[in-house]
Amino acid sequence: MPSFERGIARRHVLAGSVAAIGASLVAGSPVPARAAGAPRRGVALELDTTTYVELDADFLNTQTAHYARIKRMRDGRFILFYQTSQQAWSIYWTTSRDLKHWAAPQLLFATRKILDGADDRCYSSADARVLDNGDILAVSSFRANKGFSTNMKLDGLMMRRSTDNGRTWGPEQVIYVGANWEPFIHQTDTGEVQVYFTHSAPKRVVENVTGSTGVAIIRSHDRGRTWTPNVTDYPYAADRVAQQYTRTTDAGVKMFTDQMPSALQTHPHGRIALAMESHLANGDYMISLAYTARNWPDALGMDEPGPADRQSNLFLGAAPYLARFPSGETVLSYNQGSRQYLRLGDRDAREFGDPQAFLPGKGFWGATELAGPRQLLTTMANVRPDGNKIMIAVLDLISH
Repeated sequence: MPSFERGIARRHVLAGSVAAIGASLVAGSPVPARAAGAPRRGVALELDTTTYVELDADFLNTQTAHYARIKRMRDGRFILFYQTSQQAWSIYWTTSRDLKHWAAPQLLFATRKILDGADDRCYSSADARVLDNGDILAVSSFRANKGFSTNMKLDGLMMRRSTDNGRTWGPEQVIYVGANWEPFIHQTDTGEVQVYFTHSAPKRVVENVTGSTGVAIIRSHDRGRTWTPNVTDYPYAADRVAQQYTRTTDAGVKMFTDQMPSALQTHPHGRIALAMESHLANGDYMISLAYTARNWPDALGMDEPGPADRQSNLFLGAAPYLARFPSGETVLSYNQGSRQYLRLGDRDAREFGDPQAFLPGKGFWGATELAGPRQLLTTMANVRPDGNKIMIAVLDLISH
């Protein structure tokens, strides 16, 4: 089994059984944060129960919807992305004006035959960003279904662009070549577009090891038309920005972690917080954060841990996602025990309060998005034996 699938299986064990589905909206704090500093006092997140909706499997055109991502477009409507398999197959999108009524889903990245029909190119873990000019960029990992990581030329990152609020999409564009997963798109206040992703290819092709990961980026200064570095060949290395040493193999190879990134600009002029899951040598998945004051000016070497400014292994969890209110409060969402938890944080995304769970179902790989100055959208798949649903709700930032 390739390392990606082993990682997915392990994360499902961490998440716990998905057979029992929560029947009520609950709040809890199963694991106290080591970084349990408080955000601004007198504020909290509260579920607007009138907004909660579930999109069922029949509507989604798949029994196994996963990896929901929702974005607010420039025209005020919302666009939802999800994949049709637990691991990788195809990516759909659908739009809504009120979060209750959604257009018929359409394929964005569709699996297709490759290698004269001997394998399939499939897609996984799509993310999207509405740019400063209103364009929407959607980026997905692609790979050979049977031969993931055995031929780097068959794996990479694929992008499509919409210039009309998701009504139509331009052609596919390969923006990185090499084994990877879980991209995240960020745009800085200078207009630079960054794609962060789990970076596994160099260790595999140079040192012939699996299971060593880190986080790397590629950058664009023309809203995604060209990318630096332009990675298409050996050793398939983008600019490493974060990786944590875990162990050394019997053969003397250093192994690293940090994956599934989500970035947030906390202040002007390049100050960025990066949330990641870290897969430790003992098998635990933990939430870590890394920081830069100057937009990652120096790439890490293959065996160089970093960056120096980081908080490693704060608490149990996987699949982090960051958001920030205009008033400064940050929000960190993540999975633990098959539930999505959210923590309010300070304006630097360094100190976080207690976790709360708002979505009633159990699943994996949720996400958040601002819906207004004091409103936060949250979404995640509700994994069910009778067909997965996608949960969507609005949380209000309230003062008390």
